[in-house]
Amino acid sequence: MKSNKRLFRFLCVAVLLHSAAPAVMAALPTSVQLKAVTEALPPLNYELNGQVVGFSSELLDTLALDAGIGVQKQVLPWVRAYRMALDDADTIIYSLVRTPEREALFQWVGPISPRKIVLYRMTKRKDLALTSLDEVRAYKVGVVRESASAKALINKGFTADKELELGLDDATNMRKFKAGRFDFLVSLDWAAAYNLQQNELSPEDLTPVLVLDDQSEYWFGVSLRTDPLIVRRLNEALSKVRRDGRLKALSRRYMPAP
Repeated sequence: MKSNKRLFRFLCVAVLLHSAAPAVMAALPTSVQLKAVTEALPPLNYELNGQVVGFSSELLDTLALDAGIGVQKQVLPWVRAYRMALDDADTIIYSLVRTPEREALFQWVGPISPRKIVLYRMTKRKDLALTSLDEVRAYKVGVVRESASAKALINKGFTADKELELGLDDATNMRKFKAGRFDFLVSLDWAAAYNLQQNELSPEDLTPVLVLDDQSEYWFGVSLRTDPLIVRRLNEALSKVRRDGRLKALSRRYMPAP
């Protein structure tokens, strides 16, 4: 009889320890302060009145809050942000395209938003009414340095500082484009619309020539030196935000209607 009681107590303790283990594990990342680095790419991520805002920034804040993880956001030049995300612990970079070349370089949270990359010309440049990417090789193309778009063009045979004018970010490239520094601009469609307004241009001033990519999506990239449990918790929070409609509502506030 006593043996049965001891066995019962042992089983009860075992069950309690087993059920408590996930809670202990889940509590581990709560003291972690993630460093979040991004570029100026409105309306996804940008700085306004000293605050890092935009669709992806607001989504990250929501996910971190739901997951119980602290986040400190910072807007940097893309090359510097990318290097930090590769080298530093507890670092997340956004908005990042998940490519085969980057697959093993990061842990991934997402996808978080669609991505459509377009090759534009100024409408007044009617001499640039081209129909294929090969024809573009004879001209100068503005694209963000170290971006997925730049790497895709380089993989197709375009040369940096020859056919490609590599810029700091989309906002800088739009200013250069307006000044006539290059013939074509590679940009996200909604980023181009935003930067047109910032440069006192109208949608009619810009003409899409070719859609370069509308199959990719944006993700949060988490540095490899970050606890995988944090990544899991952020992905779980994203699933919840997607299910309860908050992601869709946030998208409607920032993304253009199709």
